[in-house]
Amino acid sequence: MPGLTDINTTVHKGNTLLKEDIGIISGTFRYGETAYHLPVIYALTGKEVHDATAAREVYLQTGENALVGAEILEAYQVTAKGPDPDPYTGFIGDSTIRKLGYSLVDGSILGLALVVGTPPSSGTAAAICRELQEKYMLTFLAGGVIPVLREAGVRVGLDYRLIPLGPTPIKGIHFVDILVRVAMMFGGVPPGDSTRLLKYASEQRAKAFAIVFPGLDEESAAFVDALRILGMPILSVGDYTGGDWIPVKAEEAVSRGMELKEIRVKVTAIPIPMGCSPAFEGKSIRKEEMYIEFGGGRSPAFELLRMRPLSEVHDSQVIVIGPEIEQLKEGSAVPLAILIDVAGKNMRKDYEPVLERRIHNFVNYTIRFRNCTSVIHKTLPKFTAPQLFQKTAKF
Repeated sequence: MPGLTDINTTVHKGNTLLKEDIGIISGTFRYGETAYHLPVIYALTGKEVHDATAAREVYLQTGENALVGAEILEAYQVTAKGPDPDPYTGFIGDSTIRKLGYSLVDGSILGLALVVGTPPSSGTAAAICRELQEKYMLTFLAGGVIPVLREAGVRVGLDYRLIPLGPTPIKGIHFVDILVRVAMMFGGVPPGDSTRLLKYASEQRAKAFAIVFPGLDEESAAFVDALRILGMPILSVGDYTGGDWIPVKAEEAVSRGMELKEIRVKVTAIPIPMGCSPAFEGKSIRKEEMYIEFGGGRSPAFELLRMRPLSEVHDSQVIVIGPEIEQLKEGSAVPLAILIDVAGKNMRKDYEPVLERRIHNFVNYTIRFRNCTSVIHKTLPKFTAPQLFQKTAKF
């Protein structure tokens, strides 16, 4: 079909270009804020590589592996030119990786996703990233997808579990150096044990997949294709044909990736006009962004959950006493009481304080709404109080 990119041809060209580029580098290079040297190389070979000669040797030793080649060139470029500007994170230091690793261990993050290339529309990219957030995935971004998301008003960064690695798709190599460091830090994989590393990555312990939009250059395509070595499915939403990438529709990409990596999560759709996910919990709202504040030291506010007889409780009913939020003056502080009545045959009085404490968490899951007691962002879509609280206040 005309207009389609043949994967095998593009990857072959990319590997040739990687080899040529590695052949002309010189000098020393390294990443900062890590004890793992060049992490991919260190994990695969156990070698501490910091100069061009050693890099070329290990590149040949690993069979001209595109992951190794991408890491060498990225470390060389960062040393020569410095890191990419904000909002790009580039290489992420070990201390941050340890924090992310704890989230993988405690279950608040169920898996990892890499999204690369340039999506055909901001709506497509935003929908995929929103779904990944809502399904407890930690998502890494590289290439044109980042400016497309930002232009659409989607916030990216470590705090949002949408991590913008760099402006080109090959910057996705930092996704791999994070994965191998997690394996060494938390998975008991010793440096140089490539067999154990590949087993860790491929046998469901590292639950990761990649979603690829159009716009990859040859070297980036070679890098992405090499992710399959780690047992990572490559889901193609772009104009690619041939090879072992899996063609999918944009709306099916996340569910298909999670199915292939056996990531199981049951997410209840919440019919409110904004995102709702643990990914948004605890996000700051600056003073100039605030529309309205409840409590927070400027006005009285409280939350109270009460057990009631089943006959007195109507499921999902919300009663608002007082003005709607849009009728309040912007920037003002207003008193707020959240009263929630709960009934059920298994409900006990002892559960009241436990459920009441969860109100704080559930409200914080709503994007642009922070419970401290509560602050609402100016850009929150127009809604009524029942729309907001109908499901977040249901237990």
